[in-house]
Amino acid sequence: MNLKLCFFDIDGTLIRRSGTQGKSLKTRSINYALEKVFEIEGIDYMSILGKRIYGMTDSLIMRAAVAEYGIDADHYRPKEPELFKTIDDYFDAHLEAGGNNDYVRLPGVVEFLDYLKAKNIRLGLVTGNIEKHSEWKMINAGFDSYFNTGAYGSDAEHRWEILTVALKRNSDVSVRSVCHFGDSPADLDAAKRCGIKAVGICDKGGGTHTREELAEIDYGLIIDSWYERDMIEEYLSH
Repeated sequence: MNLKLCFFDIDGTLIRRSGTQGKSLKTRSINYALEKVFEIEGIDYMSILGKRIYGMTDSLIMRAAVAEYGIDADHYRPKEPELFKTIDDYFDAHLEAGGNNDYVRLPGVVEFLDYLKAKNIRLGLVTGNIEKHSEWKMINAGFDSYFNTGAYGSDAEHRWEILTVALKRNSDVSVRSVCHFGDSPADLDAAKRCGIKAVGICDKGGGTHTREELAEIDYGLIIDSWYERDMIEEYLSH
């Protein structure tokens, strides 16, 4: 298996929320900031965007949410620094009080990560979450000792740009030896743009998209479960 570096998306790839305790602290932080900065009472970006949020970066999510209220990109962009600061302040202020941190690992993903670690394969994150929220999710899900490189939604706006940043941070590894693991069409498209291998886990294994939706990108390997290790090894051997 010609593999030296793996990047993983977070939500729908490594973890999911059990959905038993209402909105997460991150969701509440973003909704609060959108309401405060843009004066949109009762805004809920999850309800507005639905499944469209999967594969989007936080910046794109917020821009798309306020666009539903007639606020275009030209009016959004100047306020983005204030928006992220407001998110950060709310997040920090409510962190110790508990953040409905009911994140659970996808079935089989721990075993797969342990398998990669045993082969001395470098592991990193490539996610639309900003770095602080990524670390918070990883710690709460018990993944804080697995990943030591990558890039985040705070590094770039689009998924493929985030992946490009992550690759530059690991320039000692040939792109021929890199794979990105995700669960959205945006993950597969980003890998395609960057010229690296890609594996997408579909909704049967805990992802956010169906096999058919992932197949529309026509790139990489689509799996139903993290337990399909032989299939992944076969794909990565070429």
